[in-house]
Amino acid sequence: MTRSNAKSRIEQAIDDNFGAIRQISRIVRFSLFTHARFLSAILVAVIASAAMFAGVLAVMNRRPPVAIAAIAAPLRTRPEAAPKGDRLPPPAIVQAAPVAKVLESQADGSTEKFAYRQVKIGATRQVPARVSAGHAAAFAQRFPPASSDPFQSILTEKSAKTVTKAMPVALASLGEERILVRGTPINVSTAKVQPAPAVEQVVALPAQGIDIGSLLAAANMTDEDRAALQSALTASSSASPERIELLLEKAPRKDAPERLLMARLFRHDSPPSDLARDDGGVLRRVSNPRQFERLAHEAHIASTDVASTDTRRDDRAQAAEKEFPAAMQQLEKLNVPAHMAGQILQLAKENGIKLTDAALLDQSVELVFRTNEQGESEPVAVTFNMKDKTKRFYHYRAAPGNKAEFFDEDGQSASKTLMKNPVPNGRLGDGFAWRTHPILKVRKHHNGVDYAAPFGSPILAAGDGEVVLISSESGYGKYVRIKHDGGFFTTYSHISRTPPSLKVGQRVSQGQVIAYIGSTGLSTGPHLYYELRIGDKYYDPTATPLPAGTDLEGARLTDFRKQISHVENIENYIGARIATAFAPPDDGRVHTAIH
Repeated sequence: MTRSNAKSRIEQAIDDNFGAIRQISRIVRFSLFTHARFLSAILVAVIASAAMFAGVLAVMNRRPPVAIAAIAAPLRTRPEAAPKGDRLPPPAIVQAAPVAKVLESQADGSTEKFAYRQVKIGATRQVPARVSAGHAAAFAQRFPPASSDPFQSILTEKSAKTVTKAMPVALASLGEERILVRGTPINVSTAKVQPAPAVEQVVALPAQGIDIGSLLAAANMTDEDRAALQSALTASSSASPERIELLLEKAPRKDAPERLLMARLFRHDSPPSDLARDDGGVLRRVSNPRQFERLAHEAHIASTDVASTDTRRDDRAQAAEKEFPAAMQQLEKLNVPAHMAGQILQLAKENGIKLTDAALLDQSVELVFRTNEQGESEPVAVTFNMKDKTKRFYHYRAAPGNKAEFFDEDGQSASKTLMKNPVPNGRLGDGFAWRTHPILKVRKHHNGVDYAAPFGSPILAAGDGEVVLISSESGYGKYVRIKHDGGFFTTYSHISRTPPSLKVGQRVSQGQVIAYIGSTGLSTGPHLYYELRIGDKYYDPTATPLPAGTDLEGARLTDFRKQISHVENIENYIGARIATAFAPPDDGRVHTAIH
């Protein structure tokens, strides 16, 4: 038996015992019925490919439309000559910040020259100009409307072209033709304009009871010009002028006197009168107001505002930069010194006026400040224009030895609040609350606050007021009591001593030393017991904001109202100078505006 036969038998035995798995083979022939799905897929793919190929060909063969050119008749216009420009440049029209140089009398009797500036930040709302009706009528009568071209109005001015005795020598030296006629009939298109001299405009605004002659003594003029002007004022039969505007030609050196060109006198409800020196050196009245206006405009151009030289920066300025960055930035851009800007923003905060970035969108701040010839600046008046009300404050020195502070229009202090800690190096101890007395060992209400400090440390007056009591008691020990202008009292207890000069009935200012730290009375160590009483009730002095400045009364209130009137006169002068001396272009005069 061969090996293959044996293998076949074995496989047959296995199939008989376990069953056999046989391979089934089936052949499916091709037909549309059996392969319908496959054919449908191929057909769809072919159609899609054909569509895409057709789209590509359509895009490639597309041509842009070509417009058919049409012959148009040529546009015939009438030939015109080019317009001829100005043969000489017209007067410059500037947009300068208002700066007014004012001669003022000081409290000590001296006279000083200040540069006044008026600035505004925040919302741009129209504010009525501070110009009196009398002055407005006087200017309207003196300066009738002219043509719309300011240069043409100057050329057509009716005046003599030759220098006569009636023409001022000051104007003759400048050349009357240059000011009014602009030269003789030559080909001036190639002629050079002679530079105008530097002109300064100074105003003397005497306060009530002040002689205007004493103010003129402070003007930087020659003795000859000052004597001529004083003689003209004395010879006039009219009342003493309430304002004198001087036009001075600046000297090459700062210490040299300036030369008087013209003067304008203002009297109540009457047209202004202009004076200039004739050939004999006598000041005579000039009938042509344009001469003064021309020089005044040159002075206005020369007096554009410059960066402040007052670079002082204190803690208030640094705090304002963090709390009111937008307002601080706007003020400094307008050349307001940083220390003054911080002072103004602190004043607003202490009086509940919000000057945040969002609040400035519908609120505004108007500031008037002045700078002396040494470059030191101080505020004069500030106005906060809010949605529903306006608050105005004036910077005023109540007494020669006091620091100037802000007062409202009624003479009430607005820039001082009651100090929370009258001990500069003090550490707050027991507060205004119930406690167990450290010596009596009974539970009592502590009607004030304690400040611990080294023995002999100075204690300051928490606000302006009058010393009404310097005494000693078993509990308080030695103490000082002050009555403030608001009618409330502050008490400073456990002190060691008071300054020898401090007396009952004496007037003290906030920050003045009134006592020294001690440990008298019921005390466990050197400290101050600081107490605030309003009527018959005690209040926490660290949590009760109260006005602590001086409320003006009597003679001081009268003097304060004079100061308000003087500030308003200065604002009237700035407004009149801008609104009338440089009128809008539609009435023929050069115009500028207050920002």
